[in-house]
Amino acid sequence: MADDSNLYLEPVIHDTRNEPQAVRFTDTHVMIDLADGRIIGVPLRFFPLLESASDEERHNYQLGGLEIYWEDIDDGIDLTAMLSGLYLETSQAYKDKLQKLIAERKAVAAAT
Repeated sequence: MADDSNLYLEPVIHDTRNEPQAVRFTDTHVMIDLADGRIIGVPLRFFPLLESASDEERHNYQLGGLEIYWEDIDDGIDLTAMLSGLYLETSQAYKDKLQKLIAERKAVAAAT
């Protein structure tokens, strides 16, 4: 019997295929164009700081490897975690801190 072991392919993660090329927004989602032509969408509610950001802040992002970073709001998206479905549970204390930070940012924006 012939050796069929080389007929099976081993999975390989192609990081360059997953590199973000552009970021767009709908009313409810962040849409990310990947290098291999896929477009992935994630609900903005997954990213409270990004969801509450102004249009100007949302469009001021940096692409770097498998990350997208918004300096104005000091927040980012790790594409490896997003593509794999890896999400960390956040504590109520962290959620409360985020809500306070978002309220402070809205107050500053309203004052200007």
